[in-house]
Amino acid sequence: MPPLIRSATADDVEAIARLHMDCFAEVYEGVLSPRFLASNTLETAGAEWASYLSRGDAEATVPGSVVIVAEELDETSGARELVGLARSAPSVDPDAPRDTKLDSLYTRRSTWGSGLGARLLDAVLGERPAYLWIVTANVRAARFYEKHGFAFDGFGRPYEPWDGAHCSRMVR
Repeated sequence: MPPLIRSATADDVEAIARLHMDCFAEVYEGVLSPRFLASNTLETAGAEWASYLSRGDAEATVPGSVVIVAEELDETSGARELVGLARSAPSVDPDAPRDTKLDSLYTRRSTWGSGLGARLLDAVLGERPAYLWIVTANVRAARFYEKHGFAFDGFGRPYEPWDGAHCSRMVR
């Protein structure tokens, strides 16, 4: 059975933070510095996601934003586990090329190639024009977004909060 896609709530913050940290390690190991990866903690991720969902859900917290999660049911234990997440929000960047920014899209490595990323992207953006930033060295992500109508717009820069990793902007 494919994962269930649903809107995230404040009750999901801890599970989202764990998923985010797990996916972050899977995606960026060998791409970002080990020092930077080690500096990201469950506590910082939890605080970030709590800020997006502090009023119960994304729209109530930041009007125009969307936070979606994908959860699988473990047939053996009956437990539900998050396997993907996505967030879009109105842009606050003064030189943004679009009004909406895709802020996050992560899935567990075990789901790569399953279509889950595409389902999350559709759930959080639909066909709306948007932009996003990727770590330039993340070629896999670039291919995924290009397949879904995004293109590099030639704007890139080192992103100091991420230990100076070079990031590139994509727009559709």
